[in-house]
Amino acid sequence: MSDPVAHRPPAASDPRATARWLALGVALLIAWGSLYPLEFRIPTSLEWHRRLALVTAHIHYRADLIANFLLYLPFGALCRLSLGGAGRERRTVLAVVLASALSMLLELAQSATPHRVTNLYDWIWNTAGAAAGALATALYLRIGERWTLRGLRHRRPPLVPASLLAIWLIGAFAPYVPVHRAASLGRLIAALQTSHAVRAAGACAALGAWWIIAECIRQIWRRPWVLPVLAALIGLTALDQTLVGDERRSLEELLAWCIVPALTLVTMRWPGRVRAWVTVAACVAVMVTTNAWPTPRTAQLGAFHWVPFSGTLLASRDYRPLLDTLFLEGALLWSLTIALRRPSAAFWVAFLASVAVELARLWTPPHRAEITNPLLVVALLIAFTAARRHQAYADGGDAGGGPPAAEDRRCDG
Repeated sequence: MSDPVAHRPPAASDPRATARWLALGVALLIAWGSLYPLEFRIPTSLEWHRRLALVTAHIHYRADLIANFLLYLPFGALCRLSLGGAGRERRTVLAVVLASALSMLLELAQSATPHRVTNLYDWIWNTAGAAAGALATALYLRIGERWTLRGLRHRRPPLVPASLLAIWLIGAFAPYVPVHRAASLGRLIAALQTSHAVRAAGACAALGAWWIIAECIRQIWRRPWVLPVLAALIGLTALDQTLVGDERRSLEELLAWCIVPALTLVTMRWPGRVRAWVTVAACVAVMVTTNAWPTPRTAQLGAFHWVPFSGTLLASRDYRPLLDTLFLEGALLWSLTIALRRPSAAFWVAFLASVAVELARLWTPPHRAEITNPLLVVALLIAFTAARRHQAYADGGDAGGGPPAAEDRRCDG
């Protein structure tokens, strides 16, 4: 029996209409995260004075500020894609205005919640994130139309691998602000020498992440450009970790920087479907080693948390685990789609794998079992399906050519 999802024509719907529905879904998610736990009451006069005093308070929480920025990044991009009629520059400005209005509305609504505080700087960071998303989308739509990059395999980068690479870049280069004193090379080498053993989980995570990055690059750039682009990303990552000076530096990642480029060169002529199965194996290895092994198990069943994002943005305000999960599960769904050639089958395998990991977390403390990750797989399926409907080469492919120019202009026509 044929797969109806796989054979659905890519031009079956208006790209702007799809973007509007996705923007609505992201807006509802933002409202959920901004107003949770959805408890409202009218403040007293004393509480009003206290809240008004905090409106312009400049509270320095780097993670919270960046989370506010990242939260509106996809919403600004989707608003830009969903608008039509006006000129391109006006659509970009209007997308930022709409996102800024949503942020202002939610900030005002937070004044009636006892758990949240209305703050002017949250609105500024939300607006900045939406502006970055709308501007990035506008620049992406110019590639292949006004800007021609000869190194690209297609007229413009395929949506799915380009999005995965963007998610990794956002998480890997955070917190974006250099420290006052950069770490010296001697201190970096000394820090690496203190770790004499290579941890299985760390090695799998580093090797798997950089293999996925290499695969994304392969789907975007032609063969002569793959290794130079990969080497440039490795160099930028090393420079970023030197300037930021955080704890992410590890011997496992250093080994990945040496091993993955060699593997990329060896497998350069492998068929894309074979490399996709290797990517699937890498994603599964990372999921197992970081969630179920070698963590000590307990006979006591842990609690399953049914509130989405309750352990990441809602509780800890830490966005990195969410980005890491999006990157890993997105790569698993993407590689399964290429390997199985059936998007619906790829979704069910990725979804069941995510559910199995969450169930394993019930017996592997201190991991937290949540409904969040399976829901993210559903959201990724929706996003990837929308990308494939409006860009025939959204997943990439072994063919070097691109689609007609008319198809590329549909999203910005």
